[in-house]
Amino acid sequence: MSGSRARLTSALLVLCTLLLAVPATAQIISFNPSVTIPTDPTFDVLIDIDCVGENVKGIELKVVYDPFLVQLDGISPGPWYTGSGQPHYFFDYTNTDPQGVIHFASAVLDGTLSGSGNLAICHFTMIGFGISPLIFQDTDVRGLDNVDLGFAHSTGDQIILDPVVDVQERAFGAIKAIYR
Repeated sequence: MSGSRARLTSALLVLCTLLLAVPATAQIISFNPSVTIPTDPTFDVLIDIDCVGENVKGIELKVVYDPFLVQLDGISPGPWYTGSGQPHYFFDYTNTDPQGVIHFASAVLDGTLSGSGNLAICHFTMIGFGISPLIFQDTDVRGLDNVDLGFAHSTGDQIILDPVVDVQERAFGAIKAIYR
């Protein structure tokens, strides 16, 4: 019995050593912050990237949201692209995809990018009240050899649209009359 216990202990030590020797990868695309509570009828939601040592050539991303609560007005490349000094391509599918989908494709035209930063900026208009989940449907991040790098994505992201935020411009007298 003690021989099998010693082998088990040795196996566990080897496994722990291997786990510590292999660096943990945490390449991720996420919303920043994970919960957005806009205070204005038009607002932005940021999508971040953290490459953790990977060199990225291109990204295609699809996220669904509730089109009865918010309207996507467009998507812009974030400073991860625009501040890199690298020529890049960024295509926003807002005018071609149905409402309810955040979808863009992007690529570095010469070389790759790494590091972390704001990947994209989604521009929204509030059209209702409630909670709109932001659910990743497709996260395709590719390296220089056009191989999927296996990036993870955040979960549980949402936009909370509180009726306390008035979506119509009104004079102070009109607002005062509402709460009498």
